[in-house]
Amino acid sequence: MRITFVIILLVVRTICSAVNVKSCGAKGDGIQDDSQYLNIAIAKALAQSEDLYIPSGTYKCDQFNSKYNKILRMDQPGVKKIRIYGETGTKITTSQPLGCILYIYDKNIDVIIENIFFENTHGITQNQTNAIQLLGTNQNAIQDFTIQNCRFEGFSTAISAQGVKGFIVQNNVFASPKGHDNAQDNSQPAVYIWLADNANGQCFNVKILNNEANGYTGNDITKTTTKRPMDGLIIAIAYGIQIKGNTTRNFSEEHMVLQPKITFVNSKDSALITENQFYESIPSGAMKKSAPLDANYGLRVECNNLIILNNNFFDYTLGILMRPFEFPNLNQHTIIISGNKFYSPNSKRYHVREAIKIQGNSEHMASDIVISNNIMTFAGIQIKSNRSAISLYDCKNVLLENNNITGTNIDYNGYSFSGILTKDCINLVNQNNKIKLE
Repeated sequence: MRITFVIILLVVRTICSAVNVKSCGAKGDGIQDDSQYLNIAIAKALAQSEDLYIPSGTYKCDQFNSKYNKILRMDQPGVKKIRIYGETGTKITTSQPLGCILYIYDKNIDVIIENIFFENTHGITQNQTNAIQLLGTNQNAIQDFTIQNCRFEGFSTAISAQGVKGFIVQNNVFASPKGHDNAQDNSQPAVYIWLADNANGQCFNVKILNNEANGYTGNDITKTTTKRPMDGLIIAIAYGIQIKGNTTRNFSEEHMVLQPKITFVNSKDSALITENQFYESIPSGAMKKSAPLDANYGLRVECNNLIILNNNFFDYTLGILMRPFEFPNLNQHTIIISGNKFYSPNSKRYHVREAIKIQGNSEHMASDIVISNNIMTFAGIQIKSNRSAISLYDCKNVLLENNNITGTNIDYNGYSFSGILTKDCINLVNQNNKIKLE
């Protein structure tokens, strides 16, 4: 009986042991700049190996901690088992048009950030802005890092990471009340999650789960300066990645992008993209280069050992795109695209293209491809160029099987539209596909 009592006391102490930022001078009233007080609290929590508690309130943070444009810094090596958490109503806000709110550097292990609203209120900027920046290295990688149940609003890139081994981003909300006005007015990707692969570090074993991302959450995009939404949720190079259960809306480019590996080109780490909901409709009045925005992509992927399974693409103009021919040294292979559903917009406003398009090159053909059991519908659209539901160029060792392609009330507009187009493909099996176009 006495042993049980001791164990209970230990558990309670572990749960309750946390540094409260208000005990370190932070007010959370939205008036006082709380930057220095939050940094004091972070340093104290890390020194004492305790969690950091940020009570409900608005914590204004506009003061950089160093010349490197970081506001809150967590750069002590050897941090382990720290939880930084808020509650309903906890917001950290900045108006800085550059830099990041929370900077994590060096070897942090088993860290959780949760229940915090990160906000940036800047307008169009000439620099990238981050809510959280993870910068591990090959020698001192950040390990087992989790960001969950947070909200991110108004950043050009909410989360950027490199040198992370074991990274979970789950159950977060990403929003942009100003659309692309929250980023730079150029071709620099304006995405919420950016995973890098460079000489300093890479990202391994990444899980991006059950997040909600919206590229424009305002009321009238024509009243913004850029007149377009954010570009997408993810641009990533990762060695082992699972993207599951996310919902994306209102993006102007690719909702998700997986790029070719750079450092470990021949890595056999897999990528799984499954059970995501892509809502590809574009806000009315959205523009790009002074022209109406009428097309975007759900997925663009140029990596190997890839499984795209059981996703839904609504109002798609192009569902899945692979263009390995743009990367002359890439041998894209081992691709499974199965069980996905594609629903075209019932509108002539959009430029509907393919549901699936893979374009290899003659020297490095895309190979070992299975496209099976997908459902593709085209209804009430106007064709604006010659198109096919599935288009394959310069591919080999391909199985096309049990796909169902239907089209109703199509305005062909003088162009051709076919179910499946294959060009310069070898060793291709095309069987049991159902195609009905009206």
